[in-house]
Amino acid sequence: MDQQMSISVRELVEYVYREGSIDNRFRTNTALQEGTAIHKAVQKEYKEDEEKEVHLEFVYQYDELKLRIHGRCDGLLRTEKGPKIDEIKSTARDIEALTEESFPVYWAQAKGYAFMYLEQEQLDEIDVQLTYVQKQTKEKKRFVQTYSKEKLASFIRETVEEYVSYARILLHIREQKEKTIPELTFPFSSYREGQRKLAGSVYRTVKEKRTLFAQAPTGIGKTISTLFPAIKAMEAEQHERLFYLTAKTVTRSTAEEALQLMETTGLMLRSVTLTAKDKICFKEETICQPDYCEFADGYYDRINGAIIDVLMNETQITRAVIEEYARKHRVCPFEFSLDLTDVVDVVVGDYNYIFDPRVALKRLMPEQKKQTTLLVDEAHNLVERAREMYSAEITRDSYRKVEELWGTENVELAEAARAITKDMNRVDNGQNEAEYKLQDVPGQLEENLERLINKAERQLRDQDAEEEKDELLLECYFATQNFLKILGIVDEHYVYIGAKLGQDVSIKLFCIDPSYVLRQAAKPFRSSVFFSATLSPFGYYKDMLGGHEKDYILNLPSPYASSQMEVSIAPLSTKYKNREQTAERLAALLYEQVKKQTGNHLFFFPSYQYMQLAYQYFQKYHDINTVAQEQGMTEERRDDFLAQFVKGGRLVGFAVLGGVFSEGVDLRGDRLNGVAVIGIGLAPRNFERELIKSYFSNRGRNGYDYAYVFPGMNKVLQAGGRLIRSEHDYGVIQLIDDRFLTRKYVNLLPEEWKDYKIIN
Repeated sequence: MDQQMSISVRELVEYVYREGSIDNRFRTNTALQEGTAIHKAVQKEYKEDEEKEVHLEFVYQYDELKLRIHGRCDGLLRTEKGPKIDEIKSTARDIEALTEESFPVYWAQAKGYAFMYLEQEQLDEIDVQLTYVQKQTKEKKRFVQTYSKEKLASFIRETVEEYVSYARILLHIREQKEKTIPELTFPFSSYREGQRKLAGSVYRTVKEKRTLFAQAPTGIGKTISTLFPAIKAMEAEQHERLFYLTAKTVTRSTAEEALQLMETTGLMLRSVTLTAKDKICFKEETICQPDYCEFADGYYDRINGAIIDVLMNETQITRAVIEEYARKHRVCPFEFSLDLTDVVDVVVGDYNYIFDPRVALKRLMPEQKKQTTLLVDEAHNLVERAREMYSAEITRDSYRKVEELWGTENVELAEAARAITKDMNRVDNGQNEAEYKLQDVPGQLEENLERLINKAERQLRDQDAEEEKDELLLECYFATQNFLKILGIVDEHYVYIGAKLGQDVSIKLFCIDPSYVLRQAAKPFRSSVFFSATLSPFGYYKDMLGGHEKDYILNLPSPYASSQMEVSIAPLSTKYKNREQTAERLAALLYEQVKKQTGNHLFFFPSYQYMQLAYQYFQKYHDINTVAQEQGMTEERRDDFLAQFVKGGRLVGFAVLGGVFSEGVDLRGDRLNGVAVIGIGLAPRNFERELIKSYFSNRGRNGYDYAYVFPGMNKVLQAGGRLIRSEHDYGVIQLIDDRFLTRKYVNLLPEEWKDYKIIN
């Protein structure tokens, strides 16, 4: 029986013909957009009877393998001699330095299109043209070759022969997946309360190409209840790939554990976990140049062997596995993990690989997105993360420094920086406030920023960016580029902010309402599931995450009995103005909790300063062992902190509300017996929060709740959720703040917390 698979011309020739090193000596991060613009500019020059973006495909039979080769050639030109295939490529290189032999992989791609067109039209020969366009000067250079049908047929046969062993590996792992998914059963003997409903809702969402917003309280088992049905949906070819997106490393580990659990019941598919480049890089500095890094040098000569090796021998390609095989094959671990996203079934990684416009995976083509489902864990975090990802800021001082450093060496670059400085001087127009709204960007700022980008690229292209002034220019360049990228999408969901920073000034494009950009980012994908233990209040999070009226919603009750926890509210003022006076009483309340409930406790505070104040007073209780969160803790220090919470211990941990220990931490059983949350989690009043408040008030919502109350209470619920992690856990939760007893906050408490007692 024939085996079938589909591959684009580009994927085929890149696998066979790519070679050389990773060399990011200087490369713009807008290459895709630049390339698209250049393609369109060249295509506009075509004659009326000439075609662009011509779809071509051919089924190539090789032994038992049917390979559907497909793609779109940039242009089909008409000449007196006959048709001509045109392949357009943008380049940062000097156009005069290019020769016909410069990029064999580009010729291979063009010849692939030519072969398919010849077969389609039954022609004997065809001209093939490579059109190079220099990115900055827009100069063009063309090379033309004539190929016979026999020569192109020979080329395709040789190419497929090189690819076919890899194709058989991909078919093998696809067969494993297709065989084991139908046999996959839920990896537990029974469903917890609410778990079956969540799993069913996810399956239906994927099947119907919809979006789901689900609140699934702690203990339901959100990770397995989303991954399992999403993987089962692959059985009916509903989709080909999953992205499991998280905000924190610890939740990535939970996804890996769920995949491992399903593997023990027979599932065979491949997953890869993405780790940030600066964390996984083997070198002291992340300099991706062949003369500095042996893992970048010759990367493309060795990467195919590394991919085949890991796919044949591993199923879960975690960080440790990536590092092992990267060292074995001497390839960059970060680029290795990215290359694997093209062939695995499940990708586990941070939100930014999909949602951040600066680092989102450009390799995900539109057709791939249509076959990909997004599972967004701890989705409440995405609101603030999206505000950060879609905001951008520039400072006047960075352009002043560029002007000073390059004033004599590169006059044009210095003049561009000087023009920006003059524009930004208009922002500093005698305002008394530290921050203030702007109606628009001043003067000719946008044009001058684009001019600086142009001049900086020319300067940086041939530099090693090792000197201090080169590094400063590079930093300024990327900040400018990001600002321009965000400026291109600014609309009514944004506010321009001017700010004084000592003697400096800045302009910020602040994304007040991220709902629109999140909706646009998720739209190309087959389906999306946004879920969290604390997606409450539902209306707020559905609104802020870009939901539609027709989207599915699911709000599941807690699977735990209220008898598993004893909730109390202590009406002590924790407002900033009262903290000094109430700190000693606060410490006493916390000590009383520890004395009453034996075991380990975690106390959460709204700031480090407040935590340290209470910690000092708590030290007088010498019979209690304590540990406190530190600012800027490494992953190793965080692990050490949590490792001290042992079963049967008697330890009190002091931590910050909304920090690394208040979400995603799983201290089951007697590792945690009590939690206290001090304060209602309100962010300090500041200019940006007040803008958010005003924006939503003007749109008929409760602006104060949107800016302060809902995000603050989410931190409280997350921290409290650290206590009960399974049906066997018991303990106490103490909420310390007099505002918890007001109607607004009582209404926001989970049902299982509402049977509280008041501590006088």
